[in-house]
Amino acid sequence: MAFSKEAFVKEFISETGDNLDTINDSIIKLKNDDGDKDTLTVILRSLHTIKGTARMLSYPNIEKISHALEDVYKGLREGKFRLSDRIVQLTFKTCDIIKACLQNIVVDGNDNMDTEALMGIYSKAAAGTFFSLEELESSASVDSVQAEKIDELGNITSIRIPIERINSILKSIDDIITKQFSFKKQLDDLCQHRPELRMADFPNQMKEDVLRIEQSVLEAQHQILDLRLLPLDIILTPLKRQIESEAINSGKGIKFDIPPANFMLDKFILEKLRDILLHLVRNSIDHGIESREERKAAGKAETGLISVSAKQMSNHLLIKVSDDGRGIDWEKVRKKAMKLYPLDTDSIRKESENELQQYLYAPGFSTLGKPTLLSGRGMGLDIVRSSVESIKGRMRLSSKKHGGTCFELTIPLTVATQEGLFIRSGDMKFMLPAEYVLELADSENIPNTVIQDQTYIKLADRLIPVYSLSSILGSGKSSPSFHVVVVEYLESCIGIMVDSVDQYENLVTSPLPKIMQSMRGLRGIVFDENYSIIPVLNIPDIIQRLKKLVAYDLKKSRVKGMKRTYSVLVVDDSATTREIEAAIFESSGYAVETAVDGVDALNKLAEKHIDAVITDIAMPRMDGIMLLNNIRRQEQYKGMPVIVVSGAYDPEAKKQFIDAGAQAFIVKSDFQRGNLLQAVEELLNVR
Repeated sequence: MAFSKEAFVKEFISETGDNLDTINDSIIKLKNDDGDKDTLTVILRSLHTIKGTARMLSYPNIEKISHALEDVYKGLREGKFRLSDRIVQLTFKTCDIIKACLQNIVVDGNDNMDTEALMGIYSKAAAGTFFSLEELESSASVDSVQAEKIDELGNITSIRIPIERINSILKSIDDIITKQFSFKKQLDDLCQHRPELRMADFPNQMKEDVLRIEQSVLEAQHQILDLRLLPLDIILTPLKRQIESEAINSGKGIKFDIPPANFMLDKFILEKLRDILLHLVRNSIDHGIESREERKAAGKAETGLISVSAKQMSNHLLIKVSDDGRGIDWEKVRKKAMKLYPLDTDSIRKESENELQQYLYAPGFSTLGKPTLLSGRGMGLDIVRSSVESIKGRMRLSSKKHGGTCFELTIPLTVATQEGLFIRSGDMKFMLPAEYVLELADSENIPNTVIQDQTYIKLADRLIPVYSLSSILGSGKSSPSFHVVVVEYLESCIGIMVDSVDQYENLVTSPLPKIMQSMRGLRGIVFDENYSIIPVLNIPDIIQRLKKLVAYDLKKSRVKGMKRTYSVLVVDDSATTREIEAAIFESSGYAVETAVDGVDALNKLAEKHIDAVITDIAMPRMDGIMLLNNIRRQEQYKGMPVIVVSGAYDPEAKKQFIDAGAQAFIVKSDFQRGNLLQAVEELLNVR
């Protein structure tokens, strides 16, 4: 039977990519210990494997290049010359060239490349004579972006799953099916009214079975979501090679300590984390590690150390990027901040080192005297901070002049779920992400003090300013008895006053619906046990907004919440629609009541003061037109604005409602253009 290489190409590309990663990783180890014969053997073995497989599949250029580099490392093994930074760079660039050949195979089916000049460079290196890396650049026109494509996370369309993980999911599904059969049998027995059954036992038994099914479904859901997780090493391996190359170019003596890390994270997080870690390490290379001369004069080892470590803690990963360099000169930061913000000079002069950190995250802030090759590349710390927030993470910084710097990142393993507290403020329920919470307290046990009209609580010898959540989200009047949730972000610590703290949950999150995306202070939604939409608070945004408010104490915030507030009644048999419409009005400062149909709406009108009614058309018991007719029959409601909300534009329905006394007819798809809120504001003359 004829040999067909097409059947093996995909495996060859994958295997060669793995071998190139091994070579990149091993050359870094060998650079730190050029006497490590085991690591040298690993490099030679990987090159030999690439060469042999390329020969079998008739990829002559990959075969020639890998064979030529193999000769260089044989010279190292035989002691003809010692490992140098130039050979390390040659190895990195060779791996790029082979990756470019692999990309050509994917696109064109061949590994075509002019290798004649390249072979001359490898010959010089293998003989231990001088060779120029610039010659290598001109000899092989390798597009670095193209060469890296084979490593991009975005190209990952399949993953390997251990069989035990699949078995675990199948077991959860089997449990669900078994419980479903039991549940169906109970329903069948109930429908047949069998006399020997004790009917009083059915409700409790059915509740237990439903609860078990829900638990099994949630467990299976989390197990399936976990299949999207990929190892941290998928970004650390190429990162090691890139930063090692940049460290060599910097001319400083730098060692890296980046141990293997097989912790599993969401692909979306890894995509963001790659650039975050790259910038933080570049920051250490450029700003942190001193020159050899500086380190020697300071009594330090001439070679600086940069480390990246990872440790899993529950559902989060703690990643530290640290160096033993010059550290941050906080007085230099203070002077630069005063220069950039002259109006705040007096307050900046009094700020602590922790408080000065905020300026490091300001766009364009730098204390570096002159630009370098690395300065200004990639992201500033302001973008790093935003990227960390986008993956629901937290970042801490600690630094001491001449004592090094450490960035500590707390990253969730997945963005698909959110851990947090359900809290209530006024008439609304929110989820407060757990990663920002420091402490909980209630109003009766909080010693507080008022300084210049701002209320503070004392926590671990710190005075924490307290603000009302309802004051910024417009979530309605706060109750006299309240709780304080102390939250922290980038060394800023505040207390948020809420009416109650309910339970702690870990739930699957969804993006904000289009209609809610303009609402500042929110970053997503979850569904509670009643399948109601619960907005997730964006704590960094809320902290920044609360700190900009004019200072006021708790008493003033409650008085402010008691000011004239317009109230609307939302009538709709769809729970989701009610929640969305309620969120629209509550975020704009309205008090909101809801009703499930016309009968419920008339009862609410009799019980409470309502300024305007928003009603659906088709509802059980009493539909929209009958509700409108009942409203207009009562003298006190004849002038009340009534707005009709329809799933689709219907000219006949619109005419019917307008003739019956409705002031506006709005289609649900127009919500995102603000038509609903605008119509109510115009009818109520809200300014």
